[in-house]
Amino acid sequence: MMQAPHSLSCLCRKARTLGGLSALIAAAALAGCATVTPGPFQITVRDTDDTVLEQFQFQAGSYDSLEIAIIGMCRVYPEAIVTADQLQTHERVQERCKRSFASMLTLS
Repeated sequence: MMQAPHSLSCLCRKARTLGGLSALIAAAALAGCATVTPGPFQITVRDTDDTVLEQFQFQAGSYDSLEIAIIGMCRVYPEAIVTADQLQTHERVQERCKRSFASMLTLS
């Protein structure tokens, strides 16, 4: 079974009926559900005119750790596009940062 991000994992466990499964598929599609193979990733952060702002390699042990790295880059570059390319399997995760999302993560 493919691993779902933690935010949808409870939905995966509760989907027992056809209706529940349909709801799960719809929620996954709307949430941009992604699963990736753990391992080395090339993280590239680009601004809206495609200029590379930052690029580095990251060893992700799970989707959650990759998600944390992407959120961190969105905190630093709130209007950027963050791309994570798995170097062994060539899987790709891409996230367009949103200023309002990044500002929600501010420590108070």
